[in-house]
Amino acid sequence: MSLMNSTQTPFNAEFLLSVILKYKKQFGIVAIASVVLSLVFSSEYFIKPKYKSFAIVYPVNLTAYSTESETEQMLQLLESDDIKNALIKDFDLYNHYEIDTNGKYPLTELYGTMKGNISIDKTKFESVEIIVYDTDPKIACDMIDSILSKYHKMAQHLQRSKAEEYLIMVKTQFDLKKAEMDSMEAALKKIRVDYDILDFEEQVKSFSRTYYKELAAGKAGENSNSTMEKTMQNLLNHGGEYMALKEHLWRVRGHYNDIKKDYEGAKQNITKELTYSSVVTSPIPAEKKSYPIRSVIVFAFTLSMIVLTFLVLTIMDNISRVRKNKDSLSNANSASA
Repeated sequence: MSLMNSTQTPFNAEFLLSVILKYKKQFGIVAIASVVLSLVFSSEYFIKPKYKSFAIVYPVNLTAYSTESETEQMLQLLESDDIKNALIKDFDLYNHYEIDTNGKYPLTELYGTMKGNISIDKTKFESVEIIVYDTDPKIACDMIDSILSKYHKMAQHLQRSKAEEYLIMVKTQFDLKKAEMDSMEAALKKIRVDYDILDFEEQVKSFSRTYYKELAAGKAGENSNSTMEKTMQNLLNHGGEYMALKEHLWRVRGHYNDIKKDYEGAKQNITKELTYSSVVTSPIPAEKKSYPIRSVIVFAFTLSMIVLTFLVLTIMDNISRVRKNKDSLSNANSASA
């Protein structure tokens, strides 16, 4: 006869209830012992309590480098190895986490411990939540402040590096345009000095009035070396060049002023101080520990031990019943024989 052929199996409700009532004393002992043991082993003598500190921040003043959002860029910076290594150095995390630096993989072990104690995640509201657990509540709070401070410096460095590259490019354009403008102004000055052309349009009007007056009086053309004749030749020979240079210089000066504005703005971008995060919830040292939660440990451990005890006693009791049934059947067969 198999175990499943027994009149009462572990799946029979009446049988299960009978096991509970039959071994209620043992269950009570197991429950009390489990509570005591779980309280002892979840105490600070065996498990160091950890305190939680957290902050919620939004990214600001970040310049996107690709299709990523500002929040995603903030996450990239916060999770960078530069910030991790700075935390390791500033808080002496090898000693703080009691990691043997002479071990086989100390850095891997340290990064694993940091990953378990430091959490940086994006929220559904596009903010970033930074959570740090530590045995010292002040250190947990200070680590978040340090992470945000280092993030600010890193974002500032990236922005200024980009601004410096742009400044170099704009300065090159600025210098070239200034040189072009200076060259054209020098050419115009030469025409003014050598040919006495100061304002071509006004001079042409004035010359025309005087010339036609003299022409009407019969004086024009009498002396080819006269001042008027010389002025006419200067206006004829160099007036077009003067006007072309003047109009081109006007356009160049406009471009120069635009580039100058960009150049001055680029210089300001290098020196200006910006914040790159808006803190919604600031970190504070926790007053109560967050880990371990002793009530959960006690409940889970006690429940698991009671269930395990129940299974063991159920199987043992069922095996005992099967053996008794076999013995009874064997005795009955012997008697009938």
